[in-house]
Amino acid sequence: MSLRANAPEPVQGRGRRPDRRRWLAGGFAAAVLLAPLAAMAFERGDRLSHLGDSDTASEYWDITAHFDSDHHLFARFLITNEGPGDRTAIATWQLIDPDGKRTEFRNGRRKQRWTLSPKGDRIEIGSSLFDQSAAVHRLEYDSTKRGIRVAFQYSPAGPVGWPESAADPYPFDLLELGTPVTGTIWLEGMDETASVAGTIAITHTWMEASEADLALRRIEFSSTDAAEPFLYLSDRTAPSGERERWLVVAQNGKLLHQTRDFELELADSATGDIGDYPIPAELRISRSGLGGGIQTGPRLADINPLEAIPQPFRFLLSFKLRPHRVWARASFKVKLLVGQDTPETVLKGSGITTVTYTNPLPPKVTQTGN
Repeated sequence: MSLRANAPEPVQGRGRRPDRRRWLAGGFAAAVLLAPLAAMAFERGDRLSHLGDSDTASEYWDITAHFDSDHHLFARFLITNEGPGDRTAIATWQLIDPDGKRTEFRNGRRKQRWTLSPKGDRIEIGSSLFDQSAAVHRLEYDSTKRGIRVAFQYSPAGPVGWPESAADPYPFDLLELGTPVTGTIWLEGMDETASVAGTIAITHTWMEASEADLALRRIEFSSTDAAEPFLYLSDRTAPSGERERWLVVAQNGKLLHQTRDFELELADSATGDIGDYPIPAELRISRSGLGGGIQTGPRLADINPLEAIPQPFRFLLSFKLRPHRVWARASFKVKLLVGQDTPETVLKGSGITTVTYTNPLPPKVTQTGN
């Protein structure tokens, strides 16, 4: 039986424009990586699609979930105007079982072959569904042909926040962090469906330019255990070597503390590192009233994001882009002194570190904080 409810009628969404063919080598692959989007009139943190009008406009929602059974789920829903045509939609999934076995599945559709709700809060791409339109949000993949049926549900609890910047060309919203999630997993060969429960973290990223022009590398850490307070950290390295970072401490669905004013040293390289794509063994955090670190643990998945792009585009794009993406277990211990009259708080727990490259790190870009 299908997990799917009745789908809405397809819409072309906001910012519709005449279709025209575009063959942009850097853009389409970069969008599959870390995607971009446009400057439009919208409410920050509203969860809705924000796709702009430009030929390079893109957006994506990144989903990270860890379950008590030690399953992990990593998913991305992407909409982009880059590449041949516009309003291409791609969903990619990585499901890791407790033994470390990875199951990868995806859907990709050109304009008019996938559906976006008129409000922009429900996306269906083939067998992939991400529905934020009701009180309970749903994330599903249902394919009898592939022998994969997964369905997850959560009630949005936040915190909703974003780095404050007057003119950020790479905006993103933190929508969920440590939010309880439940679901079911069935893969071909399983005797019965497995019920799972855990936590989920979700970010929504958009920009107008091609992501490879804005982000050479993006590092993210999200708390995944159920112990509060929760920690989120983001560090983006531009092709010029400039870095932008943001740290959040959240509790009870609220932002307890957030800052962009801290140093972040990327210490050494993790065991088993791939030379062109260094993965820090530790993220060392320092600032007056803030200190500690995030330790990188065993890797859960390494992928080449170009593999999600069909031929012949993948071959053509490989001349310009050499992307790489890694998910790894991680643990953190951070000391926080919020105010002069506030006692020091020690935060510790576990989570996932994600590192995404659009291209290898050049020698001029250092590993230390700035």
